[in-house]
Amino acid sequence: MKAKKKKEEEGGGGAPGWMVTYGDMMSLLLTFFVMLLSYSSTDIVKFKQAMGSLRGALGMLKSEQGVVNLPKLMIGTRAEQQVETSSVRLRKLIKQEHLEEAIHVERTDKGLLIRISNMVLFDLGKAEIKPDVHSILDKLVSIIAQWEGPIRVEGHTDDLPIHTAQFPSNWELSTARAVKVLRILIEKGGVNPKNLSAVGYGEHHPIVPNINARNRSKNRRVEIHLEMDAEPSSAPPTPFQPDTPKKTSVPLEKASAPIE
Repeated sequence: MKAKKKKEEEGGGGAPGWMVTYGDMMSLLLTFFVMLLSYSSTDIVKFKQAMGSLRGALGMLKSEQGVVNLPKLMIGTRAEQQVETSSVRLRKLIKQEHLEEAIHVERTDKGLLIRISNMVLFDLGKAEIKPDVHSILDKLVSIIAQWEGPIRVEGHTDDLPIHTAQFPSNWELSTARAVKVLRILIEKGGVNPKNLSAVGYGEHHPIVPNINARNRSKNRRVEIHLEMDAEPSSAPPTPFQPDTPKKTSVPLEKASAPIE
């Protein structure tokens, strides 16, 4: 009887201690990946942060190395915040002014696109901004002026040809309209000219086929592209070296010979 009791006391049941820790780690990993799948789209910045925390917790980091590059992370986060803030303010302004049919805002891979119909800005075949649009344009420019990256203004026309003394073709007309908007950004918005560029594409970049009057009115537009700053290259720029003309030696006899 005593031997049996002693045997029960010695033979303790249950899993080893390391198995409990291993099970906890597997549970945490499962929870982590379930949370990742719950996102409809992957946010690169947040994903890097989460992976950094996970790898650090598992002891996969070297003592002198980190997973997240803080300068790049800060730049990316700031740019995304700028895109989101500008997008919200622009959409709010468009809704307040009831301009949903005339001004369109969308996110792009590089930042934001603001598409303004020419019927709001210009009369047909002209490049002078309508006087009654300046109050709305001023509000729009006040938001755009806070953008910290490059701003490109594009002018677009339909496929109907124009041939006047001022505008021999749609190239000149689209370029003049883009420059008019660019000057508003400088003069009223105080945007640094170094951040600005203007280009005219004529009728060659339509968003819909030019098959009827409605589509042509959509193609007549000015687009303002708000772009995030490109990541600077780690390689130093190559200094400009003008081509040096090669020196050729001329024999003395030929050099002193008379010209026939």
